[in-house]
Amino acid sequence: MIAFLYAMLAELIGLSGIVGSFIAGVALESVIVKHGKDYREGAEYLYIIFASIFFVSLGILADINALTLNVVWFLVALTVVAVLTKVVGCYIPARLQGMSHRNASVVGFGMSPRGEVAMIVALIGLNAGLIKQDIYVSLVLMSLLTTIITPFVLRNWLYRQRIQRPF
Repeated sequence: MIAFLYAMLAELIGLSGIVGSFIAGVALESVIVKHGKDYREGAEYLYIIFASIFFVSLGILADINALTLNVVWFLVALTVVAVLTKVVGCYIPARLQGMSHRNASVVGFGMSPRGEVAMIVALIGLNAGLIKQDIYVSLVLMSLLTTIITPFVLRNWLYRQRIQRPF
């Protein structure tokens, strides 16, 4: 209820509803309810249902016909930049905190997926007329690719390397 209230207030002041919901989630993260049931009991079922609806609705808005050769090259470059900026941007602080190279790499690659928020920002840009369909499709596919790539990198590169050469 509070997340919906914050989302509504954000919309009223001209921000996206997701900004308000995010602020509510951050503000209430550590709140412990004494006489209530654990919200996690049924939340996973709701997550499966609503996440599916969310991703399908974003996919329906993406026009794959907008993918030309130039857009595909843009998508590749965007995905590489998206992964590298997250990996480097998270690897360096992890190393500065004293983590080993392997652990800092895991943090970097673990943070590289671009998820729902990137897709929502892309949708807001599309609806506001700030971006066109080709950029929207690129952003949605980049978000999808970074989410798919990460487990393969972590499993096949970092995990297998650890089995062969333990530190």
